[in-house]
Amino acid sequence: MADLNPLYDPKTDNATIAPEVQSMLNQPLSGGSMSGEDQAFLNLILGKIEDKTINLYSPSSLLNNAVYDALPEMDKGKADQNAVVLLTRIREIYNLTQISKEPSYQLVNMVDSLRLIKNRMEEHGDLFVI
Repeated sequence: MADLNPLYDPKTDNATIAPEVQSMLNQPLSGGSMSGEDQAFLNLILGKIEDKTINLYSPSSLLNNAVYDALPEMDKGKADQNAVVLLTRIREIYNLTQISKEPSYQLVNMVDSLRLIKNRMEEHGDLFVI
């Protein structure tokens, strides 16, 4: 049977990686450029995490209860599902901000997508505290 991948070298499979190379590989890509709107949104999120308005392990902490309680059951279910997704993204964003103060490509894309998801879900009003 012919070799399926001519670039595969079995001698390098599971080879150890030098610590300095592994350290370099673990660094997030730098050079991201965040818009003013996204930067303000990021600052809002980080502020709410620091003042404990948002609990990183409680999706209900994202909900604006005054708006949420007035929703029909179907929309409450959608809000609950999206709160879990939003909070997971917020945790990832928070972790990236703890690694580096310079915005990475990952951080820029996550903040932008988080803002878009939030905006899409808030057609019934200010559903989330962010």
